[in-house]
Amino acid sequence: MGRLLAMTMKTVMKFPMLALASVLLLAGCGNGPDQGSMLKSLRTSALSKLKGDSAAAPQQLDVAAALKATDASMALISQKDRGGTQALVVQIEQNGPYRTYATASRQTLTLRQGLVTNTRGLGDDIMSSEVSGSLSLITARRAGTSNRVLHYLNGAKERVAVRYDCETYVTGSERVAQGVISANATELTENCVSSSHKFTNTYLVDGSGTILSSQQWISPMQGYYDIRLLRR
Repeated sequence: MGRLLAMTMKTVMKFPMLALASVLLLAGCGNGPDQGSMLKSLRTSALSKLKGDSAAAPQQLDVAAALKATDASMALISQKDRGGTQALVVQIEQNGPYRTYATASRQTLTLRQGLVTNTRGLGDDIMSSEVSGSLSLITARRAGTSNRVLHYLNGAKERVAVRYDCETYVTGSERVAQGVISANATELTENCVSSSHKFTNTYLVDGSGTILSSQQWISPMQGYYDIRLLRR
């Protein structure tokens, strides 16, 4: 997911609680009088682990501690084409239905009801998108055809639009239990094709039309992301 985000994720994997405290700072310190002491406690716990518990599994992100430390919306992301490396991201901004989530290094993904609409700081970013057709089918949990347009920058820093023709299918149902979320969800599969690329996204969507868990294609360089909402 871009060199910088890959470095960030490696840090998260190596020092999960320290990185977690850094990420949570993005959500602000205004979540209550105990926020500062909570983060201090997390950092102290991390230092203790690093010094005295060499047998601790370094690849376990402490999701429970993250959810306890902030009431912000949070998601767990991983890039499938880079060994499944994981990172926690916290919502730092909301503009109407658009929610922006960030890593500790301020690489961001903006989601609308869980559908990625743009990214920043990853490399080969989605600069903007036109996804209303796909979104209406996915959030309504029904089959159909649509199109979407993804805007990227080319080598000359010029914005280039790529149009995809998409077909969405209802492919099953599943119980989703992740973070503080527990819900029944409909599974949808979306196949999209352009003149130069094709991809297949999958979504688990609850009754309110929120994408709770998904595999979404970002760009040729980034490939697919797994995105799991841990708190709305």
